[in-house]
Amino acid sequence: MKIRIIACDISVKQKDTDLIELVKGRRDYTLYFFKDPVLVKTKIGLHDVDAGDCILIAPGFPHYIKSKGKQWNYDALSFKGSDASRLVNQIGIETNEIHSPLQSYFIDALLEKISKECRALDMLWDRVVASTLDELLTKIIRFSKQDFVLSMPDHSQKLRDLRSEIHESFHLPWTIKKMADKLGLSCSRFASLYKQEFKTSPTEDLIKTRIIQAKKMLSATKVSVKQVSVACGFESVHYFHRAFKKRIDITPKHYQNFKLSMKGSVPTEEKSFTLDGLSIDSDFSGTMEIVNGEIVFHGNDSEWSDFLGYPTDVLKGKPFLNFICPQDLDIGREAVSNIIDNQNIKDVTLKLVKNDDSLAKIEFSAITKGNTWFWFAKKILVDD
Repeated sequence: MKIRIIACDISVKQKDTDLIELVKGRRDYTLYFFKDPVLVKTKIGLHDVDAGDCILIAPGFPHYIKSKGKQWNYDALSFKGSDASRLVNQIGIETNEIHSPLQSYFIDALLEKISKECRALDMLWDRVVASTLDELLTKIIRFSKQDFVLSMPDHSQKLRDLRSEIHESFHLPWTIKKMADKLGLSCSRFASLYKQEFKTSPTEDLIKTRIIQAKKMLSATKVSVKQVSVACGFESVHYFHRAFKKRIDITPKHYQNFKLSMKGSVPTEEKSFTLDGLSIDSDFSGTMEIVNGEIVFHGNDSEWSDFLGYPTDVLKGKPFLNFICPQDLDIGREAVSNIIDNQNIKDVTLKLVKNDDSLAKIEFSAITKGNTWFWFAKKILVDD
């Protein structure tokens, strides 16, 4: 469908002396959404318009809008094209007359979507704009003709529309308050209705959506984890790392390396041998000390304990060599010897004996900072 957007003006502010008057009209369709009372000329004459009303002015019809107060605000969308009239006629929306939809929660989201598509010009953007315009005009008709009583219990539809908006703009800094304000609800009421409708909290739903998008990006490109974190709307790369690992059970970098290796692509080596780099790239971490020629872990969290199946106090109390399988003891001793000699360790592959006697294959790293040693480990997904 060939539709061309001429202008999409959101939250336009006018002074009381400002007057929109185009006697001969324009060659495009213009849709006005009024946020304050105004006077508008329609096909039946001068019309008193309330906040929340709208009008679709057809090509050639005069534009006349005058304020009734000190200031007035509105949104406006102008469009034309060989299919513009066909779209308007198919939907059946009357032009040059006032429409008073009982609900208008959808307007801001759909206008913003049209504006974004026109700015970005992504693939098939014109089709997205045409379908969004179709949805916008259709909902104006639906809610203008809907019985007021039937329109009251419409939280379900509003929540579904808002959820679609959030999923499409997952990169924005959404908060519960911003979501709730969109529907005119308190934060607690909104969260309760959302969980009732979708069986998950709005925060968890947003995080999972962001992680789904992050997985797609990590699987397809060699882009850095930090860039993916920013693109997906996470407040920091460390928060992204924790959220991803908690839900996918491996780190974002580990996931990316595995996915790209499956495609025969070798990820670009990054300068990751730093505390921050190792932290982002590892599944487990902590500090350690050298005691009587052995290294003992400290500060390791419950996830490391769960991974190996040992109680936390057992892991902290026994030397690292005690957990290495017999076949890898020589490698383990060499790693310990290097650490004692104050040399860092990077990605040494070892097999550890879990509490159920099964083996867990990891890549082990250790780095010193000042007088403190830090250890890091990441799972190996596929055994050779």
